[in-house]
Amino acid sequence: MITEPYIHRVVHQHHLFSNLAENELSRLMSNAALINLKAHENLFFQGEPAKRFYLLLHGNLQLYRTNPQGQDKVIDVVREGHTFAEALMFNKQSMYPVSAQTVSECQLISFDCEKYLNMLKQNTEACLAVMANMSMRLRKNINEVEVLSLQNAQSRLLLFLMHHMKPTAENQGQVYLDIPKRVLASRLSIQPETFSRLIKKMTNNELIEESGHDIIIKDVRKLYASVNVPFDPLVSADSNNKQSIPIINM
Repeated sequence: MITEPYIHRVVHQHHLFSNLAENELSRLMSNAALINLKAHENLFFQGEPAKRFYLLLHGNLQLYRTNPQGQDKVIDVVREGHTFAEALMFNKQSMYPVSAQTVSECQLISFDCEKYLNMLKQNTEACLAVMANMSMRLRKNINEVEVLSLQNAQSRLLLFLMHHMKPTAENQGQVYLDIPKRVLASRLSIQPETFSRLIKKMTNNELIEESGHDIIIKDVRKLYASVNVPFDPLVSADSNNKQSIPIINM
């Protein structure tokens, strides 16, 4: 049971809960649990019963699948303020299709799926808000499939840099990597050695510089030209797009 007022406020601001009445939110929070995990701890594993969904308050967390050969593939990176695993309760999927592991220290709230579903059945506005969110995720999923299937590794890395770039000057920008490079490489379906080779190539060609967790883009147009992708100022100016795009509904 979570009683801290500030956590109630944070939860109520999220679109999945913003249309719940105070008494509904209180009932939901009475069955919620606050979870604190260290870096590299697993929250759940692929194939376990999916009875709860989560809101990430602090930190970064990766969702990954393990293939029959024992290799892991990062499906999504969840950042603070985002929920995950809520879609499973709508298609009555009983098992988690992925595993969840923290990238850094994390604090999460765990919600009971059955309790939340019962509230939605009695609250039309909350139900519509959830439907709108699922529609947005579906569009993002389609874009993700197109990128992963139609673009090569170099183009996928370029698109990531452009979508996460913060402009610093005319035709220049900066990207802050808040997750390890190995996680990012897996997320972009790029082999770690290929990812390192691409970063080194861009650095040697004086397209980027690395400074700690920052990647400095020295010439945006030249970077686009290096992989024969048409320059799109609308994409390169999207400095507020810090969200990852999920490839599956979690």
